[in-house]
Amino acid sequence: MAVNPIKLEVSRENLINNVEYMKRKYNKKILPVIKANAYGHGLELVSQIFYEEGYREFAVARLSEAGEILRNRKISGCRILVFETIGREYFSELGKYSDIDVTANTFTELEELIEQGIPSERIQVKIDFGFGRNGLKLSEMERLKEYMDGKGLKFGGIYSHLYAVEYQEGKELLEKFHNILKFLGEENFRMVHMQNSIGTLFYGDVPGMTHLRTGAYTYGLQEDGFFHEGLKQVFSLKGEIAGVRDIETSRYLAYNLKSELGIEGWKNVAKIKIGYGDGFVKSNENSFCLIKGKPYKILLVTMDNTFIQADEDIREGDEVELYPDISLVRGDTGMPIFELLTLLNRRIERVIKENQVSQI
Repeated sequence: MAVNPIKLEVSRENLINNVEYMKRKYNKKILPVIKANAYGHGLELVSQIFYEEGYREFAVARLSEAGEILRNRKISGCRILVFETIGREYFSELGKYSDIDVTANTFTELEELIEQGIPSERIQVKIDFGFGRNGLKLSEMERLKEYMDGKGLKFGGIYSHLYAVEYQEGKELLEKFHNILKFLGEENFRMVHMQNSIGTLFYGDVPGMTHLRTGAYTYGLQEDGFFHEGLKQVFSLKGEIAGVRDIETSRYLAYNLKSELGIEGWKNVAKIKIGYGDGFVKSNENSFCLIKGKPYKILLVTMDNTFIQADEDIREGDEVELYPDISLVRGDTGMPIFELLTLLNRRIERVIKENQVSQI
């Protein structure tokens, strides 16, 4: 184990709080989205927490993510929805894992899945309302109805996606979705979901849905204008100062001239063990971290280390917290917090922080 590593701590308490809060508020089941390494929080760790707390329904983007969850032999008896198309060459994988539900993103895919013997109860049908990605076309609904009736099909679910729309347009899309559901027969779908995180905030109480499909809100990742008061931040990115150096007489900091960094005449810098080789990108330069509750400027991000403008109060072993206020992250880095977290790779250890309530 490296000395003074930076770790991403995951609050079990806050993670469960967020899902339970939304479930109580809207009186609907929650389908936590744990794709992209659980939005950077750690797929294996987060799925294990949810499983231990009694949750059995999840959503991921790719078949490989579902397989990673199910390779944990402690997890079984789940329903894991895969959003993206699964190629025919991977259909054999579905026989190994009965926990996986697949998405039919086109009518052709739906026919192929049925022809290959995939039970319709393990298929969820996606509808395209103009999101520009995938889904059965609105013009194909009569054809879908005839296909379902002709084969007596009942599906694992039906869903669509709310893209960035104005409030009234979102309500109209939800109404169209509900009309399609009634046309196809509500009784033919075990799971019905359309609202993502922002959709949950604006339309969480819209009837007709069995589940709310929350991604960023599962982890309490919020930004100005889309704030939900009951959610709590799940992650803390923390570690220790790995060293403090006096660079007053040096022309360089790492590979860079001090003059290029604008720190000529500066005396002390602190080093922490994280860099762009860990996915902590150079966009973090000139943002701020917290050391002993005081903000300090990040000067330079290299492949394996990050250098922080320090003073005489900083010592090796002092705790440092990165991204201490996620509401400032976009302004400081030009990137939203969920993008930055998903970039953090597996060199950054994820650990459970028990009985911790993080500040929003």
